[in-house]
Amino acid sequence: MAGKPKAVLYLRQSVAREESISLELQETAGRAYAKQQGYQVVAVESDPGISGRTWKRPAVVRVMAMIEDGSADVIVLWKWSRLSRSRLDWAVAADRVETAGGRIESATEPLDVSTSTGRLARGMLTEFAAFESERIGDVWKESHARRVNQGLPANGKPRFGYQYTRADGFAPDPVSGPVLAEMYRRYNSGQSVYSLVQWANEGPTRPVTGYGPSGDGLWSARTIRRILDQGFGAGYITRHGERIPGAHQPVITTEEFEEYLARRETRRVSRRSERSEYLLSGLIRCACGSTMNAGLFGSGRTAKYRCKAANEKRAHTGGYVATTVVEDAVLEWLRGIADDITQAAQDLPAPPTKTPVTNREAVLRRKLVKLGARMDNLTLKLVDGTIPQDSYERLRDQTKTEMATTEAQLRNLAVSEAKPPAAIVPDLLANWDILPVAVRRDMLSRLIHPVLVKPGRPRSMVAVAGLWEDPPSIS
Repeated sequence: MAGKPKAVLYLRQSVAREESISLELQETAGRAYAKQQGYQVVAVESDPGISGRTWKRPAVVRVMAMIEDGSADVIVLWKWSRLSRSRLDWAVAADRVETAGGRIESATEPLDVSTSTGRLARGMLTEFAAFESERIGDVWKESHARRVNQGLPANGKPRFGYQYTRADGFAPDPVSGPVLAEMYRRYNSGQSVYSLVQWANEGPTRPVTGYGPSGDGLWSARTIRRILDQGFGAGYITRHGERIPGAHQPVITTEEFEEYLARRETRRVSRRSERSEYLLSGLIRCACGSTMNAGLFGSGRTAKYRCKAANEKRAHTGGYVATTVVEDAVLEWLRGIADDITQAAQDLPAPPTKTPVTNREAVLRRKLVKLGARMDNLTLKLVDGTIPQDSYERLRDQTKTEMATTEAQLRNLAVSEAKPPAAIVPDLLANWDILPVAVRRDMLSRLIHPVLVKPGRPRSMVAVAGLWEDPPSIS
């Protein structure tokens, strides 16, 4: 005599409040139905508080696997909508289960899906579920769009540096607001994110929920980057990844935020060098074209910069140069240009009322206009059907990347013009011996191209050039 059919109960608690039926009630109904049908309940799987619009749910994966490996014969749902609110996902699920010889049943909406009428009824119920999901989504979209049009963020979740009331919205917090502003200013002055973590953890404030704080509630590098990158403290809100002006009061100026973005872009390409104890980490290249890494090398374990290609690919012999040789050359270069820069700054005429647009800025802005026109043209071609979807997406993504790169170049240009060498070099030289390495490295990144080195004996060749000059070369 064959045993009882094996049933697995699948429970999902909806994220929509009006449909948030507890998992306990769903399980009770499912067990009562299984008993009535003569099924043996072998497992109960649940996805609490997860939307039915997504198919990538852990319990769904496990339930489908049980049907396909034969450890269960039937999936029992509280309602048909519990498994999915997507038409496509439902069709795929039904096909997979039926192909494996299993079936799906509902405890509160019983249907005989072995008949055409039953399958029609199930299809209507799942269609209503999809409609309800889309209706809820439309309501949320309208609500979010209305808030954004009013200069408000899409939701009222906590933002570090601000306090929130339904009556007044977001306003700078008297305690954490100044801390947020200080984070930006410290980063712009050259401090690394890792030094900000230490500084913030020594203070009284802690990150609010929603920014991914660590399990112990302390500040982390990831949390600080997420808070600063969003730009909420500069008066911006985000819509579809785009920053737009918000209605709340900023704690820093637009210029300070633009400088932050430029510094962030510069350090992003060599984030590992932020924590390095070596001055030129991320700012030094070998004449062969390879990067150079810093560390303690040789039998004496002395500080050197090492050519990566010479070490890993054996591109050439040698490849080592003492850190003191390169860093002394940089310091000598700074001293050599200090008098010229100071004199040039004194000889400059008074700035005009409106600063003229530089040639470089004009070129970048024209490029942005062309890229925007290209994006519009691509969209029109897609609508007209003269370009296939895959080609459109590929060219769209390529154009977006070019636009992001051009915008970053404009920000860097604005920062470099706002703080010309004449304002940086004297201060850097005067405080060279007392400034932390990370601060000196950041100030150098605003002044020089990567230093070029040709390792050799008895002495290596070193070339340094300012950003206003052509990159250095060694013949």
